Amino acid sequence: MALLKLFIRALLLLQFAMQLLDGAEPQNLNCPAYGGVPGTPGHNGLPGRDGRDGKDGAIGPKGEKGEPGGNVQGTPGKAGPSGPAGARGEKGSPGLPGLPRRENTDSLKSEIQHLNAKIAMIEKAVSFDTFRKVGQKYYVTDGFKAAFDNGMQYCKDFGGAIVLPSTALENQALLKVLVSSGLSNNKPFIRVTDKETEGQFVDTEGKQLAFINWHNGQPDDYKGVQDCGSITDSGLWDDVGCDGQHPIICEIEIG
Repeated sequence: MALLKLFIRALLLLQFAMQLLDGAEPQNLNCPAYGGVPGTPGHNGLPGRDGRDGKDGAIGPKGEKGEPGGNVQGTPGKAGPSGPAGARGEKGSPGLPGLPRRENTDSLKSEIQHLNAKIAMIEKAVSFDTFRKVGQKYYVTDGFKAAFDNGMQYCKDFGGAIVLPSTALENQALLKVLVSSGLSNNKPFIRVTDKETEGQFVDTEGKQLAFINWHNGQPDDYKGVQDCGSITDSGLWDDVGCDGQHPIICEIEIG
């Protein structure tokens, strides 16, 4: 009996404390019953505060398969490893030509300039009354007569010099020019002189002659005044005075 009273008293104190915590008015704790006799059950107290969530429970069974999603492409996955190399394909069609390199462009410009200069020289050569091509040279004349030095300047103005055969073939071609131009009997100048050293004929640049075709007994420096060369109607050479008026035949080299 004493234990039952002690349990009821503890229960009432606990209920009273819960009412104080919830801010509720304390219940009337007067017991109409006599001591030792259990009273009527009291009113239910207010609900307590929510407790904390308990520890995660066991994983439930797998649910049923859901409905398929819409036709929406998801984000691409990670790239997989590279596959083996495929077979070599067929050769493609040629591409468009690339731009020329700077070196090629400069070379092309130089070639064009050289070609233009060559064309200009040919135009000068064919402007004369008589002209003949010999290798890379043109022998040209229009019957102009002058002293040796004036003749050199005349030919220089056309980009050339007084004619000087360097081979037997060129000497023969020069003879044909003499015949066709009607200058055979006038002994046109050739570009040889011994002004520097008497009896030693060289070209106007002081170089030794690669070819000579002197007439028998020539050069003889007649009366000591014959320091320039000429060509006769036989194609043989003779020395003449440099100040005399002789036909000027120019040679224009086409490089």
